[in-house]
Amino acid sequence: MSNGSASCRVCGGPTAASLTATDRNREVDGRAFAYVRCSACGTVQLRDVPSDLGGYYDAGYHGVPSPEQLRAHAALEAHKVELLRAHVAPGRLVEIGPSFGAFALAAREATFDVTGIEMDADCCAFLEGTVGVRAIHSREPDAVLSRLQPSRAIAMWHVLEHLEHPDRLLRAAAANLEPGGVLAIAVPNPQSLGFRLLRSRWAHLDAPRHLCLVPRATLVERAGALGLELVATQTTDPFALHCNRFAWEYALRRRPASGPSHATLVRASQAIEKVMAPLERTGLRGAAYTVVLRRPAVAEPAMTTAARHRG
Repeated sequence: MSNGSASCRVCGGPTAASLTATDRNREVDGRAFAYVRCSACGTVQLRDVPSDLGGYYDAGYHGVPSPEQLRAHAALEAHKVELLRAHVAPGRLVEIGPSFGAFALAAREATFDVTGIEMDADCCAFLEGTVGVRAIHSREPDAVLSRLQPSRAIAMWHVLEHLEHPDRLLRAAAANLEPGGVLAIAVPNPQSLGFRLLRSRWAHLDAPRHLCLVPRATLVERAGALGLELVATQTTDPFALHCNRFAWEYALRRRPASGPSHATLVRASQAIEKVMAPLERTGLRGAAYTVVLRRPAVAEPAMTTAARHRG
């Protein structure tokens, strides 16, 4: 493992021990991982990032689907496309970490010109050969963004938490957006009711793959310093609601990595989610949140008095 740091990797503030967790979700090995919380910005982060982190993304991590399954998954992504279309017209769209491309397909069919930046080579081949979008194979999306043409929209659906230094990608995205362009970010919520109650058993901690869990206020503040303004927050979209129930399901299991959950356990998690819904669906207490940020459009220069007279 790399040497731990007492400083927050998001804001540089001091950190304090928060919890220790194992890889319950996949059981790649039995190592214990220490997480700390920043006293200044509230970000929960893995203290020591494993030097062999890539090994925790096994061959089945993405689960590349058949074309029929892909279309079914794309239909479930329609609400994300509509969220973007509510704030920007279709144009050049870059998706960071598109995996096998369910959202990329939905966005392409909504006439966005989609480019995906993906670290998995098999997913890149699938994106270009089956989904029909441009794919760039890279583990450094911030560097790739700096070389691309300005984007109308950038999407990061549950990607930022996988990065050791999320600020770097946020900065690159802000610089790449064209005036009036939007950045959509969905991440697990470290202020959620589920995380507060379940701690190391919370599925969306996903040790050690999730390196930084950034609170909404911190993310919005960091984006604001880069010239981006908040235009929307979502906590009850279909995927966020799924994350609520899924967290209770995995918490009930002794070994979530052992295979699919029994139907009885799924029903139990649905009952818990129903009871918790009045709390989880209000006050930013759900398992995940999405923010949409905009780079303000460039204002037209005011006409001088002489120019108005000439007109």
